[in-house]
Amino acid sequence: MHINENGRSMIEMLGVLAIIGVMTVGGLNIIGRSRNSQQIGQLVSEVARVAMTAKKMACEYDTAYGNYTNFLYKSEAYSDELQYEDGVFIGPMDAEITITGNMYYFEVNVAELSEDACIQLAGNDWGRKGTNGFLSVSAGSSAPISGQMGLDVAATNCEDGATVKIRYQACYSEEENND
Repeated sequence: MHINENGRSMIEMLGVLAIIGVMTVGGLNIIGRSRNSQQIGQLVSEVARVAMTAKKMACEYDTAYGNYTNFLYKSEAYSDELQYEDGVFIGPMDAEITITGNMYYFEVNVAELSEDACIQLAGNDWGRKGTNGFLSVSAGSSAPISGQMGLDVAATNCEDGATVKIRYQACYSEEENND
């Protein structure tokens, strides 16, 4: 007996479509995670750039500007990747970046972060006091940590919407001012 098979059954076709659908969802998930990692890396880079620019210009800071954020904006000393809106720089991932401080120290505040971005920013190696004036970092409601914050500590302090604060020595240290 000979059976003539001219095509695939509906069940076989649905099986193939299901496999293609699972592969597509997995691929989109990988692409999404990769894109998120790239945006976080870009945000870390922009925050580092803003901090180093503020450090370089700290001796020129004048309280007439109101704060460091306005000072950098009016001095046009910020990256094209940042947008300035109402006293705040808007960076990658719509993070809000402000810089506060005085001649002795300044703080880069990065708000409205996703949990992943908060962990990466707080756990980043921001430098040393002796090399670039880095003093401390805090994430969420944590107290400032002198020196680097490990990723494990950052993970316990970060949640969606958190703020990371990175503090640097500015133009003069308080010890130099007291001499």
